[in-house]
Amino acid sequence: MSMNYLTKVRKIQQMNDIELESNLVGSKSSWHQTYKESNWIYIGALPYELSEGDIMCIFSQ
Repeated sequence: MSMNYLTKVRKIQQMNDIELESNLVGSKSSWHQTYKESNWIYIGALPYELSEGDIMCIFSQ
């Protein structure tokens, strides 16, 4: 069973808050640094009416 969208957003916000409180932002210990070379992105809340071509057009700009 996977987490719902809102739970994932809250978990990411918690990680960001911990980094800020610990002064890890921009350091090698930051989760942002771990994934900065990743080819994957998460996008959500897109209208179902969009086609694959619409999404490709948006992200190619």
